[in-house]
Amino acid sequence: MAATTSAGQLLTARRLVVKIGSALISDAETGEIRCHWLETLIEDVIRFFARGQQVIIVTSGAAAVGSSHLSKLDKSAGMEDRRTAAAIGQVRLILAYEQILRRHGFELGQILLTGEDIDNEHRRLNVRSTLQQLIKLGAVPVINENDTTATAETCIGDNDRLAAWVAQMVAADVLILLSNVDGLFTEDPNNNSSARLITQVRRLTPEIEVMAGHSPARNSSGGMVTKLMAARIAMETGCSMVIARGNQPYPLTAIENGGPSTWFVPFANGTESRSTCANDMPPI
Repeated sequence: MAATTSAGQLLTARRLVVKIGSALISDAETGEIRCHWLETLIEDVIRFFARGQQVIIVTSGAAAVGSSHLSKLDKSAGMEDRRTAAAIGQVRLILAYEQILRRHGFELGQILLTGEDIDNEHRRLNVRSTLQQLIKLGAVPVINENDTTATAETCIGDNDRLAAWVAQMVAADVLILLSNVDGLFTEDPNNNSSARLITQVRRLTPEIEVMAGHSPARNSSGGMVTKLMAARIAMETGCSMVIARGNQPYPLTAIENGGPSTWFVPFANGTESRSTCANDMPPI
């Protein structure tokens, strides 16, 4: 795929990875899953499948959803740690995906990963093989970090980088990070109304990295800092990446229609490592 950067890339990409942030999947006040919004996202994904494209979803939200239910059950504070919340929330999260996909005639394949699965070559190959089989069968892979077993040493900590590693693993053409902001701004637009949206990034310079700031968004373990980390992983392996606001209905359609976003152009020397991975993945 050419290194041009536009919403038109979504039309020509063979394989896409879509990452969904916690702030999108769960209601900020109640912690409940935003099922109507999720329905529109899945309809976007199915539209991509219908035109011969492959889509892998990386989802956040298990801990956020689980925490709200623990609170309702009036459990002690000790029960409301991330592992316990994620164990409860992951069931509800994956069930919401499964019910929507099944209504549209699609099967779901759940994969939970830790840092060890990314770092260990044997495990990484097993993950890629599973993704390959799911794609071949026409199922929709839905990936999340396995918070229930992760330790300080194996914890990835954010799904931005996880999504980038998945995109690298499957030789994706485009990585889409759906967020609660339009993209990368010169400054925090919440603090400075004159901040400009950066529509295209070709090099991750120190000046670009400074724009990311340090504060993660509410209900998120990431933020713009981890999104730039994800961009570096994607760009180095020949994958385009886009950050776009996702909290409106049909967020992928909005990108295709030219909605606000920041596109990251892959490095020219990244295409060789990407094509090596692509050889082992099934064709459209």
